[in-house]
Amino acid sequence: MSKSYVFGGFILTSFLALSAATGRSQQQPQQQPAPAASPSPSPQASAKKPVVDAATDRLTSAKTVVVSRDRGSQIPYDVISSTLEGWGRFTMVDTAAKADLVVTVATTGGDSPVKTSASSKVNPLTGHPESSSGGGVEYTNAEITMTVYDAKTKRVLWTAVETAKSAMKQTTRENNLVEAAEKLATRFHDRLEPPPPRRSDN
Repeated sequence: MSKSYVFGGFILTSFLALSAATGRSQQQPQQQPAPAASPSPSPQASAKKPVVDAATDRLTSAKTVVVSRDRGSQIPYDVISSTLEGWGRFTMVDTAAKADLVVTVATTGGDSPVKTSASSKVNPLTGHPESSSGGGVEYTNAEITMTVYDAKTKRVLWTAVETAKSAMKQTTRENNLVEAAEKLATRFHDRLEPPPPRRSDN
């Protein structure tokens, strides 16, 4: 065999091998670059904004207040009105048009005695029912409700109830009304100006 045939066969073989390698490289899919990772949100961005309590904001920003007696005893009204005036936080006004807050005081029960009806029982000797002589007198507990409204929107911003225990003596009943009204005024005071936390003995 001549050298020209051998050399030509070698060239042909090399050309075919190169063509096959080029075909395989073209058939392989090109790899797509991995997407860049999105940056994680910072703690400041993910943190929720604090919710503003509209009632607290309105109560703490109020400057003027009017107190009215809705119903019932005059005693709780006098106690709460004088306590708010002595607090020094508010300026007392005489009409709702001039006020930022309207405070109403309502008392139910405890004003007058309640008569109990006469009872009847069976006489063990005769077996016939017998009615006892007239009924007795009982006094009910009094409930005092203090409600604070927004003078402009009429929205209830705060309300609380205290019970004044009943008593046979009028002076005791009045003292119980004073004590319950003072508790309401203190609760309202602590709502706007919370007391400092108590220190533990340990």
